[in-house]
Amino acid sequence: MRNTHAVTWMKWLLACVLIFTIISLATIKVSIETHIWLTSSAFIVIAISMLLKDKKTLQLAMLFTGAMISIRYIWWRYTETLPWESNLDIPFAIALLVTEIYGITIYLLGMFVNVQQHEREVTPIDETKPLPTIDVFIPTYNEPVKVVSPTLTAAMQLKYPGQVNVWLLDDGGTADKLNNPDLHLAESARQRTNELKRLCQELGANYLSRTDNSQAKAGNINNAMKHSQGELILILDADHVPTHDFLVNTIGMFQQQPNLGFVQTPHFFATPNPIERNLGIQDKVPGENEMFYNRILKGMDFWNASFFCGSAAVIRRCALDDVGGISTKTITEDADTALNMHAKGWDSAYLNIAMIAGLSPDTFGNYVTQRSRWAQGMIQIFMLNNPLLKRGLSMPQRLCYLNSTLFWFFPIFRTIYLIAPLCYLLFDLQIFVGNGLDFLTFAVPHLLISLAINQHLFGKTRNALFSEFYETILSLYLLLPTLSAIVNPKKPSFTVTPKGETTSHTHFSPLAPLLFGLLFIISAAEAWGIYRIFNYPIEQGQLSVVLVFNTLNLILCLACLGATAERRQRRSEPRTQCQSPAYLTTNTMSTNAVINDASLNGARITIQSLESQLKPNDVVELTCYLKLPPKTGESKVRLKPYRFSMKVHHSQLLASGQMLSCELLDADTQSMKVLTSLAFSNSHTWTKRRLFEEQQEKGVLQAFISFFKLSLKSCALISSTAKQQPKPSEGKGKPHHSTQDVR
Repeated sequence: MRNTHAVTWMKWLLACVLIFTIISLATIKVSIETHIWLTSSAFIVIAISMLLKDKKTLQLAMLFTGAMISIRYIWWRYTETLPWESNLDIPFAIALLVTEIYGITIYLLGMFVNVQQHEREVTPIDETKPLPTIDVFIPTYNEPVKVVSPTLTAAMQLKYPGQVNVWLLDDGGTADKLNNPDLHLAESARQRTNELKRLCQELGANYLSRTDNSQAKAGNINNAMKHSQGELILILDADHVPTHDFLVNTIGMFQQQPNLGFVQTPHFFATPNPIERNLGIQDKVPGENEMFYNRILKGMDFWNASFFCGSAAVIRRCALDDVGGISTKTITEDADTALNMHAKGWDSAYLNIAMIAGLSPDTFGNYVTQRSRWAQGMIQIFMLNNPLLKRGLSMPQRLCYLNSTLFWFFPIFRTIYLIAPLCYLLFDLQIFVGNGLDFLTFAVPHLLISLAINQHLFGKTRNALFSEFYETILSLYLLLPTLSAIVNPKKPSFTVTPKGETTSHTHFSPLAPLLFGLLFIISAAEAWGIYRIFNYPIEQGQLSVVLVFNTLNLILCLACLGATAERRQRRSEPRTQCQSPAYLTTNTMSTNAVINDASLNGARITIQSLESQLKPNDVVELTCYLKLPPKTGESKVRLKPYRFSMKVHHSQLLASGQMLSCELLDADTQSMKVLTSLAFSNSHTWTKRRLFEEQQEKGVLQAFISFFKLSLKSCALISSTAKQQPKPSEGKGKPHHSTQDVR
């Protein structure tokens, strides 16, 4: 024990010496020539480190070098570029400096979090040991039955050699809702409740509701804990459909690690988020969530600081009991609960295998609603349960949680980045004292080195400028919710993100006018700045620097506005690729087929026969095959056939056959089980999708060019969407969506 403490103290002493050295080098006043030599040396160190990725010592050298250059930049900004003599300008200049300090703080914390990745392998279940009992909790509130049913069906098909009890926790069927004074709402709740109860009865799941919706999702789960006894609890959001091997891949770790509090797995989304869909960039860039789930959480796991993300996680019941259940203090109850568990000494694990498929928000407005809850909840944690002050956490855990909570203050600082160039261009406020040479000497090396390190750390999961893009588009709409949570951290209430909505036609989001206004102001400032740079030569140095950032803001805003152009979305259920063999028969032919993708209501099928072309409304019989485990003493996998009637909606001739889009006729519980298994049972499907997204990685220059092209494409999207806007008298200006309320 003493040796362990001695090693720990030595590590922290070494860390303190390194930090002191970095700060000393960063704040030393040297000549311009010496500074250029320092930055050139830094570029060489980083280039060598990026080439020799397997050398951990070089990786650390790269991170420390990047930190030194960034701190040096901030020191220069503070000592050389602030207009101290002007009482009018200094508040705006300091606001920009604080914003840059915030950005570099997040950057440095991000380097610490990702200094080492923890790649976990599956720990097989040891069937010679006692098998823990499992409760599967599926909390639901106002999600349509068509959204809940695949999750519930798949949960009932989870493979596990021990006892599993599946619970549908219906907060949409509470006594308060069923007895709502509004008779229409009460009848809707009653109808939905009856459908869910019938579905649970047919599948063999447990249905549980309660009197009211107190404490939202956290209260729902805590109530379920009183009615269940499983040693481990798998929590799934209502739209998170698990693969068959979820429990098989996660439970073994609990057998091997008695102090393991929870295992988190990635949230994989079968549908693109509205920004990706509106811009048409799905499958062309890594998914927005991949940077967090495929990189950051692995870095946090190295420090034993990965946190519970609300779904797709298995939690030890006694660990939850130890912290009083799911936290109800904040609206991001998941991260807050994990923070409490870590403070109590429980360990965590992150297994980076996608074993659930969820639904992204369907519209830009719903996307903003979801991110607003995340931002307010993480700010609540920072204000009410601050990780720096929390007893029981290790220092790395404190820094990891600090990074996660501090990040969500970005709407304030990203807004300042948007406004700062306008202050100079439109109002002549001196936010930066310096010239083009100063900018090239101090700012450009910092920006290029930061970009290179970010590309090294996150290049496979986030293209250049996309972080700035997502933060820009959200900052305008999250600014007021963020400020509200800071002023009154106990005020925010839990809101459910609507899922399964559709849009009948292309239109601008109701939130778009704010972006139109900002784009107009930035464009006017850009034009005025260009005019000044040609007519006032004495200002060219500062104007050039400010125009660089204003031009970047203009490009970002163009892309953001294109992202608010909602595309028509008629399909409320995702179709997922499965490539499953099948057999198709009609009155005139029988042929082999392949089910290319499937949903609960239909499938896209390729057949080999060219004897006669099938037409819309033709009815076909489709036989598909599900794999069953081999019988005892046998090794051969068995195939069980299932037969369905389907109606052809669309037919296309191919060189080697026909492609059919078909709708399921006479849907029942059996067909739902089979199609859910076809579409969602195989985790390898999601693994391949994630690997494909990683392969879309671009070099820095290529990523910049792609983003500029995206901004130009947004101009075309804005123009075409504007032409399609219906006249007010036509009454088509609103999206069609399912009836859902917000908690």
